[in-house]
Amino acid sequence: MKIKDILLLSVATLTTLSLGSCQNDEDDIFGDSSSLRLQQALNETKSVLRGAEYGWVMDYYIGDAQEYGGRAMTVKFDSLTCTVASESMPEECSSYYKMTTDQGAVLTFDTYNKVLHELSTPSSSNYEAYHADFEFMIESATPELVVLRGKRTGNYSYLRPLKEPALDYLKKVAAVEDSIYAATAVGMMGEDSIVATFDYNMRQLTFSSPNNASVVSQSIAYTYTDSGIRLYEDAEIGTAKLSDFSYASDGMKFTSLNEGSGNFVMNGVMPEDYVEYDMYAGNYVLNYFIQDGNELLPLTINVTLTPSEDGTSYLMSGLNPNFDVVLNYSRQSGSLEWNTQVVGQQGENLIWLNAADMSAGGSLYPGYTGAGMITKWNGDEENVAFDWVSNGDINTSTDSFCFWLTDANGNSLGQFREWSINGYAIITYITSMTKTK
Repeated sequence: MKIKDILLLSVATLTTLSLGSCQNDEDDIFGDSSSLRLQQALNETKSVLRGAEYGWVMDYYIGDAQEYGGRAMTVKFDSLTCTVASESMPEECSSYYKMTTDQGAVLTFDTYNKVLHELSTPSSSNYEAYHADFEFMIESATPELVVLRGKRTGNYSYLRPLKEPALDYLKKVAAVEDSIYAATAVGMMGEDSIVATFDYNMRQLTFSSPNNASVVSQSIAYTYTDSGIRLYEDAEIGTAKLSDFSYASDGMKFTSLNEGSGNFVMNGVMPEDYVEYDMYAGNYVLNYFIQDGNELLPLTINVTLTPSEDGTSYLMSGLNPNFDVVLNYSRQSGSLEWNTQVVGQQGENLIWLNAADMSAGGSLYPGYTGAGMITKWNGDEENVAFDWVSNGDINTSTDSFCFWLTDANGNSLGQFREWSINGYAIITYITSMTKTK
């Protein structure tokens, strides 16, 4: 259901919850002042929030335009506190909440909760955090659905009543997320072939059709559920509105749960050079070149790739004893991504391993984490090797990395020369890495 449709359906609730702008004598016509009516609406909403036996699953969208996608969270309310868990922190943590007014009814999670505030708290590697909300305008509230709008981002979040304990639900969400990794999914809508393209890192889904140019959708954020995925808003494909899909790992099949979709089904498709996550673990020789006058001299360095506990990345050690490089794994393409990242601190300043393009004369992209390189497998399962190539970012091209310093606000302070890789403060013209026996 599109956001505008939800809001139209909840006009009655919105009327009750809004502060209104009537004069006092107009308020008296209704028998109660606007403040009393609002307080009554707040009490009724609080009763709805407390009324869910197991609490609520919250589709929680982050980023100024949902650019970081959605996260599954759970929240259970009592009279003063709420208990929260999430897919990234499947542990229950309690804190206070309150309901107040600010040109309408507001739900505020006003004391620190490590689960709830995880995505809105800055860190050394992400000093702006994820622009996540913890104060929400209450757009509507029924026992079946609560609609919130973030005061910071304007993103809508949706609360639906849980039918089982929160941690049991989140275990199912984790299992679904682990099982979905098709780069694309393909189905038929009438005579039109429909292709859904996934961006798993940013949790976005885009629909297109190779034989119908009118079928084009903007990236739509999604979140994982206990049975599949749910979109932030409808994707309108022909006369159908698609937003909820169940998923079956057998055949990688996505089935629409929306009425009027004609039991629309898509099946996952994997690229031919796809590399499973576990294949990357091991020891490698990293190959690159360094400029020596007018010549390029080949150099190597031994590195080790160690899988992360959550199966989303690798740590590459061996470049320098002061840090490891985080290589994110793309379940969409099966590749590793080596991007600009913070690798240490000097006082309050941040030390970056920053992407650069030496072939273009040393172009540098300070602090731009979209710049980087990805792996391309040689296709040989006996003699495994990967080329490192620029990641295709339309704004950058990367073939090298160098140490760079910024202050805590991201202001550039110049090259950092106190650390080195094979004696140089820069690793240039990176070409490949070969797995050792």
